[in-house]
Amino acid sequence: MKVIDLNCDLGEGMSNDELIMPHISSCNIACGGHAGDADSIKSSLQLAQKFNVRAGAHPSFEDRENFGRLKLDWSRARFRESVTRQLQLFTTTAADLQMKWHHIKMHGALYHATAHEESFAQWTVEWLQEFYPDKAIYSLPKSLLHEKCKEAGQPFIAEVFVDRAYLKNGSLVPRSQQEAVHETTEQALHQLISMAHHNQVTTLDGANLLLIADTYCIHGDNVELVKQLPVLVKQLHQNQIQVAKYKA
Repeated sequence: MKVIDLNCDLGEGMSNDELIMPHISSCNIACGGHAGDADSIKSSLQLAQKFNVRAGAHPSFEDRENFGRLKLDWSRARFRESVTRQLQLFTTTAADLQMKWHHIKMHGALYHATAHEESFAQWTVEWLQEFYPDKAIYSLPKSLLHEKCKEAGQPFIAEVFVDRAYLKNGSLVPRSQQEAVHETTEQALHQLISMAHHNQVTTLDGANLLLIADTYCIHGDNVELVKQLPVLVKQLHQNQIQVAKYKA
């Protein structure tokens, strides 16, 4: 049986956290940038406690209108100020609940900027080393951020996406393109099985891409797929893949 960590972005106003949480093993909670506030963070953290799910912070560009999916022209100072403030909201709420938290995962355009762009990747590692040297960051394997974290000794968890199509260079198909998002159980199941058992994915342009992952992500705003999450997890088990629940 292959044991995996299945994570999901939550606390984003989709009203489906309670349906998702029993079926995943870690979650990334929006902390005020693209979505979320103190109340939603508290609610998501309490659900994570209830279902023994590892909780992490999910900061982003502060752009609610575009759900954090457009890159903003931030300076180093603006980046540090914003992500620090978002993490303070998250960590304060977790402390109020006397709850340990596990990791950090950037959201949307900030996720891709920190993974691939020299400036954002460097700023991220510097910020992590200063404030959260013991916390892992979820990001793309073989990315610039991955390399910089290895060099700095910063904990890193390689993440792949169950419900997103890939290009042969290892990047995700932009959401502006058709077929960027897998919305059916069949698509997601096929991709996850290939990733978990064979460390590879068939890209949109027909290549076989090697991807070695520590965690597998399903997006909480992928409404159609989330509805079928219990079915997906059951089918995973039938294919010798088990979601590993956290044991406190």
